[in-house]
Amino acid sequence: MPRLEVRVGSDRFHTEVAWVNHTSRPTEIDTPLFAGRVLVLVRNFDGVTPDGSPPKRDAKYFEGRSRKFAILIEGRFKQREGVPLYTGDEVQFGSDFDYLPASFPMGPFNLGMKISHAIDPATYYEFKPPHGRPYIMSPYTACMNTFCAYPSPSALSRAVVLSHHSSTDPHEDGQERGSFIPTEEVNQKRKWVERPHWSFLGLKGDPRVDAFLASHSHLLPPSGTATPSSNGNASHLAPPSRPNLNQQPSSLALGTRPKSASDEGGETETPVRSESPSPTDGTNGAEAIWGAPVFAQHDSQHASGSSTPSADSPASATSKKKKSGSRFSLSSLMGALDVSGSGSSTPKNDQEHDHLLMADQLASPVEGRKRAQSVGVQYKPKAEVQEALGEWRFADEEIDVTEDTSFVFLDPDHPRSIAQRRKHFCVDNGKHRKEFTYDPDIIYTASFFVPYFDFNTFDLKLGPIGMNVGSYFKDMPVRYTLRSTRMAPRPDGKEGPMEEEVFATISFRLVD
Repeated sequence: MPRLEVRVGSDRFHTEVAWVNHTSRPTEIDTPLFAGRVLVLVRNFDGVTPDGSPPKRDAKYFEGRSRKFAILIEGRFKQREGVPLYTGDEVQFGSDFDYLPASFPMGPFNLGMKISHAIDPATYYEFKPPHGRPYIMSPYTACMNTFCAYPSPSALSRAVVLSHHSSTDPHEDGQERGSFIPTEEVNQKRKWVERPHWSFLGLKGDPRVDAFLASHSHLLPPSGTATPSSNGNASHLAPPSRPNLNQQPSSLALGTRPKSASDEGGETETPVRSESPSPTDGTNGAEAIWGAPVFAQHDSQHASGSSTPSADSPASATSKKKKSGSRFSLSSLMGALDVSGSGSSTPKNDQEHDHLLMADQLASPVEGRKRAQSVGVQYKPKAEVQEALGEWRFADEEIDVTEDTSFVFLDPDHPRSIAQRRKHFCVDNGKHRKEFTYDPDIIYTASFFVPYFDFNTFDLKLGPIGMNVGSYFKDMPVRYTLRSTRMAPRPDGKEGPMEEEVFATISFRLVD
């Protein structure tokens, strides 16, 4: 019986079998273009492993979620001498094919594209490009389910972070202190909740960030004060409020040097996290086979503060009932999926106050939880990747990355939802994504997931359409690719038409 093989690499010619569902064993990529890590999770995985050992069938990542698979990409887009930095319009994510099957299922494809364009008008496809490899792509900033950023290890002293602070906030033991990594976790009630964190705003030296600091200088800690907390201890500052979290006062922060736990005289505590209203997750993501974004996300539905209603959530099951015998239409499917998701920030109360700090003034800005470190012992990063990215922060399978785009909007009083981020990068013919630049000193992390395609069987279920597409991919994989629009020679060195530069690729294929 065919088994699923997942391969990850820097391009389609240089891949290796991935450790699926092993959150402590990401696949590393280090090329002149990109330094990164890729993690792949597949529900009910019964496929191929790198060493032939039994597969890890599931991960706690899937608890309370309708997702069938997920891809997490963490990385830096490298700077090369004499080469312009990549813009938000140039870096793209989607699917590319070795060829287009003669009997390609155009019905499901067309339906998927209609829904995709309703969410992300920047999605586009080309069946007959000059190099002969069809693709469907969308800007990385617009199509990913979650998108966030944080400073590279070498940029900590220039990184500006924001927090909402209150000296009366409750605290809880066991949480990391002063983290600027936006994550969510499974709590004791087995629900996904967002963890407190400082929001990363960018690096000093960026004109936008410098202008923000100049106009918000009153939020900086007084001269000679490590932090703006009531007792001068950075680790007691409450991380920022996000949609669906209890609103807390704010703080802005700048950096001088990394601190360790020993600097603080032992463990300190961070405010208790608040629980999301529903354990089920959204199903915003690219069309299952072709990589085009489909579902917008609602902050009222997900612990991360902005997500889509899941197909099995109570709200989606009761709010949009299909009458018996009614005809299917795109509008009815869109309504059932609730693609209009938008988020809003909670108004701050009178006891709140904002503060700015530099990231390396935080007590433990680059540490993960000790539990994450203990489960990550199998992962031994290459020295170059470790230097570029720091520690692997997602080794704990009860930890997941979430959305925080404060670095995009620099508007801390109004955190944006995922739907708002997508709209921002699509309006005005992509004006904002053309102006957005990927900083080589910043780590960008994004996740991609869908609930309606099972890679173990290649079964697709999209609205009323259910089918198996395995016959169309017997001689090629389903491939997701992070790439740019810039052209380069074939990555295998052979003669042929120029192709788009590739940063990372993830392929799924059933093998005997």
